[in-house]
Amino acid sequence: MPENHKPNSTTKSQAETAVTDSDNIENDVDSVDDKDAADIDIEIDDIDDDELNDSEADESLKEDIGKKINQLRLAKGYSQRKLAKLSGLTNTSISSIERNKVSPAVNTLKAILTVLGSDLTTFFSDEWKEPKARVIVTPKDLLELNEPNSKVSLKQVYNCSRTRNLGFLIETYQPNSSTEEKIAHEGEEIGTVIEGKIIIRIEDSTYLLNQGDSYVIDTIQPHTFINPTDSITRIVSAHTPTTY
Repeated sequence: MPENHKPNSTTKSQAETAVTDSDNIENDVDSVDDKDAADIDIEIDDIDDDELNDSEADESLKEDIGKKINQLRLAKGYSQRKLAKLSGLTNTSISSIERNKVSPAVNTLKAILTVLGSDLTTFFSDEWKEPKARVIVTPKDLLELNEPNSKVSLKQVYNCSRTRNLGFLIETYQPNSSTEEKIAHEGEEIGTVIEGKIIIRIEDSTYLLNQGDSYVIDTIQPHTFINPTDSITRIVSAHTPTTY
């Protein structure tokens, strides 16, 4: 039979020490990991708070820009299409700016504000206030949508309301004048000739209206208004959407 051997006390002691050291090492590692994790969490929290504040400030500024441009455009009675054309931008650009999808460069914003009759100083002033809707619109409050030297006057009845759903125009056509060729925009229009005569050309069709006649058209179809006479023609019309 083999001789029984007792375990060497020194070997046992070394093994126990190794196990103990291993436990201590693991505890130290856990302690370091916990501390580092806590430090990292604090640093991340600090960074996130700062970045969040900056982000919120940026979003607030963007929202102000988009909202103000929208208000100014509506006050002018312009569609996004018309504002884009007059400011040398695309319709998509105007839409993205108003919806706060992009922030306009300074030169772009200046071009937009020039068309809308404002400037950077006024636009970013603390005195900026949202216009209050009014009930009475006097002749001096009417908005002229055409150029001052145009032979066609399109005056919009605008009360500064952002929630209105209907646009209304008082139109005056000088003798032998017409609107720009083949206007087309989303919506519909209803009008009545209150003085004179008017020809409405819709694509390949032509219609002559006399005083008292009314019309209903889908404005997505290219159309042109022509006064073929030597007298003034006046029309009142309502349209959707509210911008022209």
